[in-house]
Amino acid sequence: MNESECASLLASVQWTDPTNLVSLAVLAFINVLVIVGNCLVIAAVLCSHKLRSVTNFFIVSLAVADLLVGLAVLPFSATWEVFKVWIFGDVWCRIWLAVDVWMCTASILNLCAISLDRYVAVTRPVTYPSIMSTRRAKSLIAGLWVLSFVICFPPLVGWKEQKVKENVYYQYGNYTLVSVTPSPTPPLPCPWTCELTNDAGYVVYSALGSFYIPMFVMLFFYWRIYRAAVRTTRAINQGFRTTKGKPPPTPPVCDLPSPQPPASHRPNRA
Repeated sequence: MNESECASLLASVQWTDPTNLVSLAVLAFINVLVIVGNCLVIAAVLCSHKLRSVTNFFIVSLAVADLLVGLAVLPFSATWEVFKVWIFGDVWCRIWLAVDVWMCTASILNLCAISLDRYVAVTRPVTYPSIMSTRRAKSLIAGLWVLSFVICFPPLVGWKEQKVKENVYYQYGNYTLVSVTPSPTPPLPCPWTCELTNDAGYVVYSALGSFYIPMFVMLFFYWRIYRAAVRTTRAINQGFRTTKGKPPPTPPVCDLPSPQPPASHRPNRA
C-alpha cells in the first residue's frame, strides 16, 4: 500500500454513519456480556469452596482467557472491523495481535484440557482423584498457557514475511550472465492498518498449534467418552432386562414335625 492509498484509507472512513454506529453498539453489547459472564464464573468458583474442584480449575482458566479476550482484544477488534481502519498506533497493533493469538490459543487449549479431564473421569472413575490431582491440574494449566504463548511469540521476534531478491539470468554464448536486482527498500507500513503476518511458515505453524491439533485431540477424547457412555448404558440396560425377566424366588419350604397325640389318648400296647 503506497502513501496515497494509506492517506485515502483514513479519509474515507464514515465515522458518523448510522450503520457503523449500530454495528459498533451491537459488538460493544456482546463484549459487555463476555466480560460480565466470565467475571461471574470466576467469582462463583473463588467465593464457593464447594466449587473448587479440579474440573472447575480448568473452567476458571478458560474463563480467564475469555475475559482477557473481552478486555484486550474485542474492543479494538470491533473498531477495526466496523471502520476498517486502525487508530491505536503501531506498537499497540503488534501487542494486540500477539494477545489475540495468545488468548484465543489458550482458550482452545483449555477446552482440550477439559476434554482430557472428562475422559479420565468417565473411563477411570475410581482412580480419577489420584490421576487428576490438584497439583497435576495446576501444572497442566500452566503448561498450556506457556504453550499458547510460544505459538503467539514468533511474530514479535521477527518471524514475518520476507521479500526475496529477483535474479535475472541471460544466456550469452557459453556464458550465463546473472543480473542481480537488489531488493527495493520496503515501503513504510501504513499506520492505519493492523494485520497479522502472512508468512506461509508461520500461518501453518499457528494453524496447527491453535486449531487443527487441538481439534483432533478434542475429537479423540469425546469419541472415547461417547464409546464409554455407550458401553455403560448397554451394560445397565442388559442388567435391568436380566433382573426384570428373572422369576421371583420361591420361599423355602420348612418341613414341620407332625403333631403327636397326648399321652392319655395313646393306645396301650400289650
